[in-house]
Amino acid sequence: KIVNPRTGRIHASYSQTGAATGRLACHDPNLQNIPIRSEVGREIRKAFSAGIDDGVLVAADYSQIELRIMAHICGDTAMIDAFETGFDIHTATAMKVFDVASDEVTPNMRRRAKEVNFGIMYGIGAFGLARRLKIPQTEARDLIETYFAEYPGVRAYIDGVKEELRKSGTVATLSGRRRHYGNPDEARGREKGMIERAAINMPIQGTAADIIKRAMIDIDRELETTFPGAAMLLQVHDELIFEVDRSRSDELAAWVSDRMEQAFPLESVPLVVEAGIGSNWFEAH
Repeated sequence: KIVNPRTGRIHASYSQTGAATGRLACHDPNLQNIPIRSEVGREIRKAFSAGIDDGVLVAADYSQIELRIMAHICGDTAMIDAFETGFDIHTATAMKVFDVASDEVTPNMRRRAKEVNFGIMYGIGAFGLARRLKIPQTEARDLIETYFAEYPGVRAYIDGVKEELRKSGTVATLSGRRRHYGNPDEARGREKGMIERAAINMPIQGTAADIIKRAMIDIDRELETTFPGAAMLLQVHDELIFEVDRSRSDELAAWVSDRMEQAFPLESVPLVVEAGIGSNWFEAH
């Protein structure tokens, strides 16, 4: 029912104002919401394929871009060091939080550290982390406190966001796009915590949205002349998907990765793009 009769393809629409952080919001249909973690989701991904003869899909994805942005914004030296040396950030966090060597980090330790890393960006508290990890609140609180002790720059960033909210009621992305929240002290009940959590995340997720938009603009300016017949098909938050002739797929993957990494260089940490190639979306991602 949603196949375009002229092109024989499915075309989604994107809204620039559908998400408060500035992310593009996809609808009619929402192709940003195609699952990948479940077996059924992986089978669904295989249904999306290149629509040109001897064509393939190239999927280029920013690696841990929000954590890299947080490291850059907060200036925490331990976090920046992990990214500069190419060390796995979740393993690095597990080593610090659980006070073990890298070869002693278990998969469960890394999973917990990953939940803390991403949860902190959303202003998660002990209650929320305890629910995610299915552990007692006291244990979750200890994890968060240890995290802040090891990454003091992150705590300083969060405190700074809250202070800025009380002064101006706004926060901004690295490119200067500003969002108004108001003073959380004037909010009622749970609303105060919701405002603070959203404001902590907005400069990070909002900057990631700004970066990939700049990358899309840079790529679009040169794509047609550099790779005739290739097309940028889809944006899924931190990922761009392209269609290209198989013979030039490796070249396009390298070119796109470079453009994405140079779209908005962060001074303190490198942006890293991982690109895959496949006959369908599952194989390419």
